Amino acid sequence: MLTKEMLRLGLPELCAHRVRLRQLRAEDYPALERMLSDPLVIRYVNRIRKPVYVRMRRLVAQIKVAGDSLDSLHFAVEWHGGNSRAGNGVDASDEAKELPSPQLLGIASFQQWNEGTGEAQLGYILDRPFWGQGLATEIVEVMLKFGFESLKLQRIEGRCQEDNQASVRVLVKNKLRLLRIIRSYDPSGEVPSILVFSITQGDYA
Repeated sequence: MLTKEMLRLGLPELCAHRVRLRQLRAEDYPALERMLSDPLVIRYVNRIRKPVYVRMRRLVAQIKVAGDSLDSLHFAVEWHGGNSRAGNGVDASDEAKELPSPQLLGIASFQQWNEGTGEAQLGYILDRPFWGQGLATEIVEVMLKFGFESLKLQRIEGRCQEDNQASVRVLVKNKLRLLRIIRSYDPSGEVPSILVFSITQGDYA
């Protein structure tokens, strides 16, 4: 079982079929800021009614603070082996000429990690060019494996906005079940309701 004290030395590398997850580093933040400056990317990340730049700066600051304290575990997502379209029939040598290596595709996190209760909240963000390729499903799968097998979590929660049907499909495909809905009572209708999904150690096993 990996503990918070053990992880102060660094997060392990996690590998899926096409993506690799490794510890988020300082040099990743410029790419992360660019990614979160896309209104469509940050649209589903939080419910704050502020300009995109303000939301991006606030989120990046939260990621840094929580990551430094290990209240959250943040992984950078890259192509596995440097191949930007592994498994899609594209020659890796051709891709390597077109794209920098490594390329930050997004981040994956366990937020609000509580060692005492064995609970954490799963989160992930992908840059827009990489939507619709099944990568989020791979990321969630490898994060669940790490959470239940290495961190020995008892329950993992996943949340998404009600209109984010792509994330709903990813969570359901990974066997998370809808637990409750956090309703928005904003009369303007601009603040979405949140769907809360959950999976337990017993369900995973």
